[in-house]
Amino acid sequence: MARTVNLLATVVLASGALLGVSTPAGAADPAPEVIPIDLMLAGSYTDAAREAIEIWNTAVPSIKFVEQDTPAPLRVMEYKTAKGIQSHVNIKGAGRGWVYLEVGDAQLYKPSRIVVHELGHILSLPDLGPGSPCSKVMSGAWGGSDCVNTQPDAAEKAAVRDFFAAHDVGDRVPWWGSSVAARRTPTCGTSPGRT
Repeated sequence: MARTVNLLATVVLASGALLGVSTPAGAADPAPEVIPIDLMLAGSYTDAAREAIEIWNTAVPSIKFVEQDTPAPLRVMEYKTAKGIQSHVNIKGAGRGWVYLEVGDAQLYKPSRIVVHELGHILSLPDLGPGSPCSKVMSGAWGGSDCVNTQPDAAEKAAVRDFFAAHDVGDRVPWWGSSVAARRTPTCGTSPGRT
């Protein structure tokens, strides 16, 4: 649907330019792609998840996470493992699936950074891997435990914007299930070697 709307908008603007009609200066941007999300199972990560939602909503206005108090196509859940680290996602299409936040990860890393990173996956962004800087939220644990950056950089924002300009909520995330995802280790954004 996003592609159809973008194509239609381009045709209308091009037609207006040919006819000498201009767009009003205060014309509204197209409505954002809405991503319903629930935090009913987020536990101690609830505040960090709300902060992460606001960060992404501000960073990429063409998408909008909208919290609801009933089960949503995107769910956030806190859980605990014996290892104490293993935050990760299960993507069921762009903007859909589960974000699993391990309790122990919050002892090592800034909780809102963990959630921003995991939501980045839900928005189509893959892990970056060894050597990635703290300035990239998708560097995850490779940014180091002292990294507190929660703001996606310009390239990360552009990648999400570009993805949703060509895809709709629910569309397949190209790298999910590919060899890139297969090389993932169990935990996103928690410790080096983990996704």
